[in-house]
Amino acid sequence: MSEKSTKRPNAEDIEDIAQRAERGEDVSAHFTNRHEAKQRVNIDFPLALLRQIDAECQRVGVTRQAWIKMVCDERLRQVLISPRTP
Repeated sequence: MSEKSTKRPNAEDIEDIAQRAERGEDVSAHFTNRHEAKQRVNIDFPLALLRQIDAECQRVGVTRQAWIKMVCDERLRQVLISPRTP
C-alpha cells in the first residue's frame, strides 16, 4: 500500500471523492469495506417517550443509541418484507 492510501483523508480529499462519486466515477478504491458510512442525526423526543425508551433500554441491557438503531432496523425489515397495501 502506498503512503497516501494508508493516511487518513482530510476534508478536501473527502469532498473530492464525494464529487467524483456524484459524477458517477468509480471511487471504490478509496474504501476498505471495514467501516460503514454513518450520518449523525439529532432527534427531539417528547420526555415521556424518552423515559419509556430508557426503561426499555435498561430492561434489555443496551444503550439508547443501540436500541433506537435496533428498533428502526426491525421496523424497516417489517415494512420492506410485507409492505402495506392501500
